[in-house]
Amino acid sequence: MSSDQTDRKSLVRQQFDTIAADYDRGPGCFGHFGRRLAAVADVEPGQRVLDVACGRGAVLFPAAERVGPAGEVVGIDLAEEMARATNEEAARRGFAARVRVMDAEHLEFPDAAFDRVLCGFGVMFFPDQDRALGEFARALKPRGRLAVSTWHVTQAHELDTAMAALGFNLPRPPGWITEPDDLSQLLTRAGFADLRITVDWQSFRYSDVEEYWQQARGTGMRRALDALDATQAERLRAALAERMRPYRRPDGFHVPAAALLAVAGR
Repeated sequence: MSSDQTDRKSLVRQQFDTIAADYDRGPGCFGHFGRRLAAVADVEPGQRVLDVACGRGAVLFPAAERVGPAGEVVGIDLAEEMARATNEEAARRGFAARVRVMDAEHLEFPDAAFDRVLCGFGVMFFPDQDRALGEFARALKPRGRLAVSTWHVTQAHELDTAMAALGFNLPRPPGWITEPDDLSQLLTRAGFADLRITVDWQSFRYSDVEEYWQQARGTGMRRALDALDATQAERLRAALAERMRPYRRPDGFHVPAAALLAVAGR
């Protein structure tokens, strides 16, 4: 692994340790698309499922519900704080699913260990995507299924666009994927077949602009937002409020987001 890849991985670990407590606050965007990913993967009772880059359990918990007491769901995450918080939440909810701290590019599981491998909004953060996808394939049983999601339009798209218009820097990871063709090429290159990708749209309700801002701080945008000085933040909030006006309804702001949901077999 190159020093650049090592540095990127360390930065991702620190970033998600920092936001673990606030991750997916607000209208539950990650939770919605996590349920959709478990559904399109057709997770079934009694199966053994691996959830890679599981975060706060957006995919882990729906998968655990679907496999039932006869199945098993294992989550992994690079960030220790994410793993700790999600294990606490799993215990509180009464799920047997547990999370281990592990690198997606070096899975500590034997070959053909899982019926399903799921990865919700994680693959774009892997410095070596091909290696990670190779590990996913290795861990899958014959005729097993992989299900991956990436953002097509993020849940913080309006804030992202406002930042760009003001010239504020918000670099994306080099592996950021928003288009079906790019995701298809990645999975095909890793040897997956019978690929199916859908674009899944959903609107999420925010009570006000402040809630939208705070949910963005519970994502990878926090570092960029917290680096703004008071004047920059005020300008950005004003620009965001203007961009969100078309989404205003009597009960708040209904803002769309979209995920790419990909399912493939070995």
